[in-house]
Amino acid sequence: EATRHHKSGGGRMNSDKHNGDIERLMEKLPIENPPEALWTRIEHALREEQRTPLEETPGLFTRLADMFRVRSLTLAAGVVVILVGIGMSWMLIRDYTERRENAVVAQNSDDMMLDAQSDIDQAIYYYERAIEKLTVLAERSESDLDPSFVKLQKEKIILLRASINECKTAMNVNGSHPEVQHYLFAAYTDLQHTLQQMVSRAQ
Repeated sequence: EATRHHKSGGGRMNSDKHNGDIERLMEKLPIENPPEALWTRIEHALREEQRTPLEETPGLFTRLADMFRVRSLTLAAGVVVILVGIGMSWMLIRDYTERRENAVVAQNSDDMMLDAQSDIDQAIYYYERAIEKLTVLAERSESDLDPSFVKLQKEKIILLRASINECKTAMNVNGSHPEVQHYLFAAYTDLQHTLQQMVSRAQ
């Protein structure tokens, strides 16, 4: 046991001696600091390594964005073409509808004018029939009336009949003018009233 203790103690001494020799050898080695440019290059390389993934990702997004932009432009152009086509179709349909409505309105206007003229012609016909009957009654009543009154009424009747004939001639030459028709019906009304007055006074 003493021998074993002696051996282990000798081993530790040899190990300590060996470590001391290494330390003394390291102290004798020259100490050289790395150049500052080395750290700069290392730092730059690290930054480039960190920047590269970041740049690749936007590059991908940029390409996708460009692709989407192209598709968006194509889609927008298609939409514009569709809208223009719809607008032109709507304008054509509206123009056709307006023309059709105008034609219908014009046709309706023509029909209404024809109906109105037919009513005017019928009114003239009934006025003349009424005046003929009243003329017969007025002539029968002359003997029962004051001669001076009859004379004034006959002069008035002659003027009214002349006005009626002039209006009818103007309408035959120039067509159914509204003013001429107005004077015609005014003369008819006045003549009808004059004849009725003679008949009613004789009764």
